[in-house]
Amino acid sequence: MQNNFMGNFEEEGLKINKERVLTYSQLSCPFDCAYCFVEDLNFNQQEGVSYLSDKQFELLGQLPENIKLVMLGCDTEFFQSKDESLDILNKLSKLNKDISVVTKMYLGKDFLGELKEIDSELNKNGHFFAFSETIPCLESSQIWEPKVVSPAKRIETIKNAYESRIKTLIAIRPLLPNVSKEELKEIILLTKDYCLGYYSGPLYMKNLEHPVLRNIDLTNLNIEEIQPHWMPEGNIFYKIEDKDQSTFLKEIVESSGKKLFEGAAEAVKYIKEYEKY
Repeated sequence: MQNNFMGNFEEEGLKINKERVLTYSQLSCPFDCAYCFVEDLNFNQQEGVSYLSDKQFELLGQLPENIKLVMLGCDTEFFQSKDESLDILNKLSKLNKDISVVTKMYLGKDFLGELKEIDSELNKNGHFFAFSETIPCLESSQIWEPKVVSPAKRIETIKNAYESRIKTLIAIRPLLPNVSKEELKEIILLTKDYCLGYYSGPLYMKNLEHPVLRNIDLTNLNIEEIQPHWMPEGNIFYKIEDKDQSTFLKEIVESSGKKLFEGAAEAVKYIKEYEKY
C-alpha cells in the first residue's frame, strides 16, 4: 500500500523522501547553468507548462501528516514567472506544511514583501517559508552560470529578504571542485550576516567526459556512480566530491558563527526547533 502511494506521487513528479516532498515540474529552466543535471534526468523538460499541475496540487493535498515540508524549485527556476509562483505559494500555504524554495534570481523588495506575507500566513499555523539563494561561486560565475544575475545581485536579494524577516539560507551547491578556498571564504564573508545558515552538496554529472570537467583534475576526487535518493527513480549520476574542500567549507562556515547543513530539509528542521518565527 505504501509503495503504491509513493509510486502515484512519483509518477506525477513528486518525490517523497523522509519527511519532505520534492516537486519536479518538467518546466524548462531559462538559465542553462554548466553544472545543471536537469537535462540529463529521465524525463523531458518542456516550455509553456505549469510549475505544478492540477494533479500535483491534488496529490499534495493528500500528503500524510508525517510529510512536513514541501520543497519547490528542484528541477527549474521557481520564480521565472513571478505571478504564477505567488499563486502557487498562496495555494500551498493552505496545506499546513513548511515550504522551501531555492532560487538564483534577483527579487525586488516589493516582491519579497509579498513572500513575507505568505510567510506570515504560514506562521499563524506554526509553519514558515524558507528562502534560499544559490551562490556556488563568485569570480567563475560567468563560466558556470552565464545567464544568471551576478552573485552581487543575489546577495542583495538575500540581504533584503533577511531584513524582511524571511528565513534565509545560502546554497553553496553544487560544491564545485575548482572553486578556490579564497572564493569560498569570500562567499561566506559577503553573506554570513544575511542568512541563518548554509547548505551544500556534491557536483552531479551524467558522464565524466562533460566539457566542464576538462580543466578539473579528477584523480584526487571522490567519484561514485549512484542513484541520488532525492531524484526520481531511474536516474544514475556520478557524484563528484573533494572531501578536503567539503571539510574546509564546514570549518569556515562554523568559524563565521553559522551552521553548514547537509541540505535545505535539515536546515528547515533546525530552524523549526531553534529559531523564533
